[in-house]
Amino acid sequence: EDGLYLTTHESALAVVATSMKKARLLLDTLIINSFIGGVFFTSGGMLHVMLYSDSPQLLDVNPGVLYLIQGLVFPIGLFFVVIMGVDLFNSNILFFSVGVARGAVSILDLIISWFVSWWLNLVGNIFVCYIICNFSSISSLPSWVTGSIAILNEKLEFNFVQTLIKSMAGNFFVCLAIYMQLMAKPIHVKLILMTLPIFVLVSLGFTHAVADMFLIIIGLINGAPTNVATVAWKLFLPGALGNIIGGAFFSLIVPFYLHIVAVERDQRKLRLPRYEMRDQQPEINQDSRVVRGRPEEESESTESDTGADDNDASIKSPRESGYISDGASIRSPSIMSRRKVLLRRSPSNVFPVYGMGPPREREQSIA
Repeated sequence: EDGLYLTTHESALAVVATSMKKARLLLDTLIINSFIGGVFFTSGGMLHVMLYSDSPQLLDVNPGVLYLIQGLVFPIGLFFVVIMGVDLFNSNILFFSVGVARGAVSILDLIISWFVSWWLNLVGNIFVCYIICNFSSISSLPSWVTGSIAILNEKLEFNFVQTLIKSMAGNFFVCLAIYMQLMAKPIHVKLILMTLPIFVLVSLGFTHAVADMFLIIIGLINGAPTNVATVAWKLFLPGALGNIIGGAFFSLIVPFYLHIVAVERDQRKLRLPRYEMRDQQPEINQDSRVVRGRPEEESESTESDTGADDNDASIKSPRESGYISDGASIRSPSIMSRRKVLLRRSPSNVFPVYGMGPPREREQSIA
């Protein structure tokens, strides 16, 4: 039965499975994904600047309320990114940190993903700032000019180390948001789960590298008294480094250690049944959904009983596999008992796929 929610162990393995999907993206797909990810994420930045610029009285009288409202609207951009399955630098830190630790992807995969996603997220932000906001004159409104410059000046008040630390905390919460939404299947629940950590992050003024891209660029366009070299040193560099440190810390401690290493160690200690873990959503450009199947001991027994050979396929009945050959009737048990369906072995370098045959040894060890 298809449940609506995953356990923490299943969600942690979904992080691993998603990293394997992202590692096999062709370069053109990764580039377009990352560009569109930057475009989608500007939604939160635009609302952030609008609230700051058009609420001067609230900012003067009760700034805390304004910050809380900004925290509620910023998750919209992240929601678009997750639902559309595009790439964001910050979430890729979660996926590839856990993937590398699990041995599912390589360091080279990690470097390529982080490098391409950061730069193309930046290009997406530049596109929205210059083409959409600037040419449409939305960002040229007097209130927007004043507000965007004030936001950038506030960020420049912090030195390199302070921004680095704020960025560490910032991506800790972003990775928490991405991880939590993996636990739910309903889209509205995903939105709620993502909103909670991002609400904390934005309301407290922590740093998100991609979110800051919009705020920095729109401030520069509107004539903030600074230059590209200054914002690169004081904001872009510590923002990216801090996000990597904070995101990797969360990823290695919570999903990898607490929800994979510790759980599997306890399973071995108590000799608990170890289940087949399969990815129900193996297609690229969407997060994986890992569910448990039969215990591995039962699976091995079934394979030996059916006389499975060393070929890359195994035989199962349609009722067991969920696949029915052409002409087979669900209401005809006699036909179903005679007809067999050939299941392909789950592909290499892919998390074991739900509905396919046994995975190879490496993929089985990852799952």
